[in-house]
Amino acid sequence: MGLINRSLDWGVRGNVHRGEEQSGWTLATVDVRQMLKSARINPWVVVFLGSSQLLGLTALTQPFKLGYLPIMLGMYLWFGFSVTFYLHRYLTHKGFETIGLIRFIGALGAVTGLSGDPVGWVGDHRHHHRASDKPNDQHSPKQLGFWMAHMGWIFRDLSAFSAKTRELAKDVRVYWYARLFERPMFMILPHLLTAFAFYHFLGFAGMVWCFYFPILVMNHATWCINSICHLPRFGYKNFESGDDSVNVPVLGLFALGEGYHNNHHANARRAAHGLHWYELDPTKGLIWLLERCRLVWNVVW
Repeated sequence: MGLINRSLDWGVRGNVHRGEEQSGWTLATVDVRQMLKSARINPWVVVFLGSSQLLGLTALTQPFKLGYLPIMLGMYLWFGFSVTFYLHRYLTHKGFETIGLIRFIGALGAVTGLSGDPVGWVGDHRHHHRASDKPNDQHSPKQLGFWMAHMGWIFRDLSAFSAKTRELAKDVRVYWYARLFERPMFMILPHLLTAFAFYHFLGFAGMVWCFYFPILVMNHATWCINSICHLPRFGYKNFESGDDSVNVPVLGLFALGEGYHNNHHANARRAAHGLHWYELDPTKGLIWLLERCRLVWNVVW
């Protein structure tokens, strides 16, 4: 999750790309650890995603105003639900149906918040479920270690791997905006325009606090699902899911319900990740509310 590098290729091809083409590997047989060892750093991701992380941290050096709080919360929820509600539970796993406007708002929030384009995100996540914690899982801490699973893999040029995982999400291309956001320029344009708007109206301090700080926190909350939620010592299991996925309650809050990862891996299509009263799942609450408003239907509870 959190896969902006899948759209920021721009022709960058490292040794891993040439080696992959020669070896005839498949997603089922690839050794991701070896692939990452030979992969070059993707400079576009370093510059673009790296700068957004630094700008988020820069907020801590800038004056803070109470008026920023509701804006920060609103942006955090937009970026977060775009991942949890739209990319994950709706688009990847088809846990419910929803209207076109909500789908578009979710896709726009995903690219604006630097989570990645819909086709790339869905393809990567579907592959993760097929390969969870096996040698061909692209972000397993069991196979790669914590930091590589958390964010290191995102900064590598995995162009050929990405091309194959995108084939798992061909159905997503039925949406015109999903096809549009696969193009790097259109994928980053909403982010740049939003950053400019914040800078214009709120200045530099307002931009980093209200825009980049929520992106920073949400990115890492999402990445923690890949890393911490696959380290058994940090959580508990309700189900035997055949991998190391665990439920981590604190991430259930900050990642808007995604932290109940063992529940999710036990039944990926189920729209609810929090299954008990003490497993707080804000995304489940949003789905429930929208279902009552008849904006969501056919929910797999």
